[in-house]
Amino acid sequence: MEYLTTGLTAWPVFAVGCAFAAEKRGGNSLTWFILGLIFGPLAFIVAIVSGKRCPHCLSIMPKEAKVCASCRKDV
Repeated sequence: MEYLTTGLTAWPVFAVGCAFAAEKRGGNSLTWFILGLIFGPLAFIVAIVSGKRCPHCLSIMPKEAKVCASCRKDV
């Protein structure tokens, strides 16, 4: 029974983490929150890894960005 209560408290944490990661990258936080509730740790890993990276400084940026916020170079 302990495993069930631990699982029930961990999945919302993954959902919130997915929402924050998606918001940072310019994605839809509500969609990623729902995906985090359904898929848990798998969605969290995908939310962290996905996104657009600057080819010059490798910083993470929103998908629609044309200029990197870190190095100010065109992408």
